[in-house]
Amino acid sequence: ALTLAQEVGVKAASEQLKIAKGTIYDWRKQADAIWTFEGHSTSKTLKGQGHKEIFPGVSDLLTYMKDVRRDEADLSTSRMIQYMWKIHLQWMTSYMNEKKEGAVSIERMVQHIDNRYGFTSQNPKHLKSYKDLEETKALFAIEFWKKYSSYWGGSVLNGDETAIMFDMPLIKAWAGRGRKDSARILGANKHAGRMTAARDNANIVFFYVLFIF
Repeated sequence: ALTLAQEVGVKAASEQLKIAKGTIYDWRKQADAIWTFEGHSTSKTLKGQGHKEIFPGVSDLLTYMKDVRRDEADLSTSRMIQYMWKIHLQWMTSYMNEKKEGAVSIERMVQHIDNRYGFTSQNPKHLKSYKDLEETKALFAIEFWKKYSSYWGGSVLNGDETAIMFDMPLIKAWAGRGRKDSARILGANKHAGRMTAARDNANIVFFYVLFIF
């Protein structure tokens, strides 16, 4: 990155390597230390300088995150936390016990890791507006009465019902910054399914009506 910045400039190097300009400027300030660094090539810091990650399996976590996004699957904070428990159960247990609000602390840690390594929080796009949903409701009502208009009022029952929501879409998901990751989620549904359950008190039988929005 430093060599490229010297050749084409910081802005061009930033766009080409998908690295923030501020990061490259910081590296230029530490150029002497970087060029003379004799530690391991995968070291995240310069002999104790700079930020150190608390979680011991950051490199494994990053590989997992990239694999998930490469498959265009949803990368949620909870999914990342589940993977952290899988690869470092003992450390996660100890960390949770040390913190007053362990779950909140781990969630914040994941968010910091995402931001630090080039992942951004994405919100679902093109959700149906309230107006569109009302239009769908009205069209359903029209279609219903076209089909069942021959029934007199007493034969149409309005019973108590319970709404059951399923396949709830993610509120937010993580994706890599830049053009390499389009933030697309394969097979994602932006709206939840809704099932209505009503019981026939006489026969103690449940009837289910399925709605897909």
